Amino acid sequence: MNLKEIIFLEIQALCRRKSPTILLLFGIPILYSFLFGSVYSNNVIKYVPTVIYDQDQTAVSRALIQAYTDSERYKVVTQVTTQEAMEQSLRESEALVAISIPPKFAQNIKLGMGSEVLIETNSTNNMFANTVISSSQEIIQTLSVATGQKLLEGINQQPAQALRFIAPVKLGVRIMNNPTTSYTNFMLAGLMVNGLQLAILLVAGPLIAKEYSQLGHWQGTSAVSIIAGKLLSCWLCSMGVFIACLGAITVFFDVPFRGNPATILLLGSAFTFLVINLCFFFSSIARNEVSALQVPLLYIMPGLLFSGLSWPHLAMNDFSRVFSSLMPLTYIVDTLRDMLLIGYSPTLLKNIFIMFTSGSGLCLATMFIFSQRRKKIQYQLAKEVPI
Repeated sequence: MNLKEIIFLEIQALCRRKSPTILLLFGIPILYSFLFGSVYSNNVIKYVPTVIYDQDQTAVSRALIQAYTDSERYKVVTQVTTQEAMEQSLRESEALVAISIPPKFAQNIKLGMGSEVLIETNSTNNMFANTVISSSQEIIQTLSVATGQKLLEGINQQPAQALRFIAPVKLGVRIMNNPTTSYTNFMLAGLMVNGLQLAILLVAGPLIAKEYSQLGHWQGTSAVSIIAGKLLSCWLCSMGVFIACLGAITVFFDVPFRGNPATILLLGSAFTFLVINLCFFFSSIARNEVSALQVPLLYIMPGLLFSGLSWPHLAMNDFSRVFSSLMPLTYIVDTLRDMLLIGYSPTLLKNIFIMFTSGSGLCLATMFIFSQRRKKIQYQLAKEVPI
């Protein structure tokens, strides 16, 4: 039998199999293509929350504010009257961009002295810095040209002075929290957590499913005790890995560690608790150990893209945001990055609560399902025993 015949027979065999081989082969890549495509469907980051600090309060400064308001890249959420209020808005993530217009902004422009607008942006996610810098340059350049044209109308100026009139507004940028826009700081913590999630899946995924074939091993032991014992052992080991990985990325790759260690450990414990119980839940309903690995793997694979680690949630469409809310990574990657780079995250307690609550619900469901399936299997085995 030659190679051509072997290929033909194998394709026929794949198509004839009762297991959905062809469906998996074609369906999963197509499904993921649509899922991943929906994340980037907006193409650009729009409506970035913005705070305005106008120290000039003139027609020119209001024209600049209006230019930012009219741009679809920005969403002005508040205007403040002090530097402290502006910094607080950025610190609490009420806004991700701050526009500070200096005093005597219009006066300096009219005198040909030029003036600088300061843009501050939170760059824990590099996408914001890239978007803000490029779009602000366009806005400032447009305003500068329009203002300079009005000033030069009918006036003869020397070249050096004319240049200040032609480009009277300059852009100053201050990138906060990740000033070098380092991709190591930007991505590494989230990738580390994703690796931990996959490791937990490979280890914890089959643990419940395999118990259905060896029920005699736990004779006289309650389902609650079995699940609790497996959960605590996996949880302790996972936390050890989490601590080791945090140490590795901070020591060997110089990722900042500005947050409270106890709080970061609490965040990690909530995440590992949720992932372990998610794996146990899938394992409790799986037909066998192989299914206990395959099903949750298909579920969590898109999690990294939908987590907001690289592409922020505010740039996702409604479907992507809903789908993202079902992924464990969504509740840790941004928060962990904020804790490491800033030392603070406004979503910390909320996300910890969600992960512990969801994990507890899955744990109770796993105990119930395992207990019922265990009784059913034991009953069927008892019926098969000859009298």
